[in-house]
Amino acid sequence: MNTATAKRLFGINALAAWFGYLVAEVTNILQLVPPDGRYEPSSHMFGGSADGLAGAIGRVFDSHGYFTTWSNLLVAVTLTLLYRNPQRVGRAFDWLRNTGLLMITMTMVLYHLLLAGSANPQGPYVISNLFEHYLTPIITILVWGIAGPRGRFPFGDTFRVFIIPIGYLVYTLAHGAYASVYPYPFFDVIEYGYPFVLTLMGEVIIGGYVVALIFFGVGKLRSR
Repeated sequence: MNTATAKRLFGINALAAWFGYLVAEVTNILQLVPPDGRYEPSSHMFGGSADGLAGAIGRVFDSHGYFTTWSNLLVAVTLTLLYRNPQRVGRAFDWLRNTGLLMITMTMVLYHLLLAGSANPQGPYVISNLFEHYLTPIITILVWGIAGPRGRFPFGDTFRVFIIPIGYLVYTLAHGAYASVYPYPFFDVIEYGYPFVLTLMGEVIIGGYVVALIFFGVGKLRSR
């Protein structure tokens, strides 16, 4: 594939990731969608910030506690860098690119399996939800398969791509222990206890590793 075409694809991918993220953040800052009352304070979920601009910082802080936000931001940054320089190389950059690919894929899979059935996005969240959980993941996978860069998902990255996701899980547990709030119901240690939550996290990591192996295998085939 020529550089100009790859650059356009990287740009579309980056734009989708930034768009979904920014729609969600503007909605949070301006509180364009009022709380729907599904989560009471006793449910230990994120929330509880003051209404209006007075609670904007708290809502934005909470929004950056979601795995969805981490994965979309990582894709947005790495694909922007690839758009600026489609020939960009570097071990650290390749690791970040591969990590973003895994995380955004797991975002789509986990949302579909664990959250979509009970989710009820309203207003602008309908748009951000569509981009962050479906369109950006699909575009990212397709762009990686079509434009690559190819041959840069080594076997070692099937392990290294979990550095940031595991860091996220550690942060979520530490923040939850301190503030007694969690981003997702299934991570609620107060409700379910550490054995259940840690087991679930382990299962997610195992499932994610299968996905990483698939990307490694596809990368090897595509590089030929």
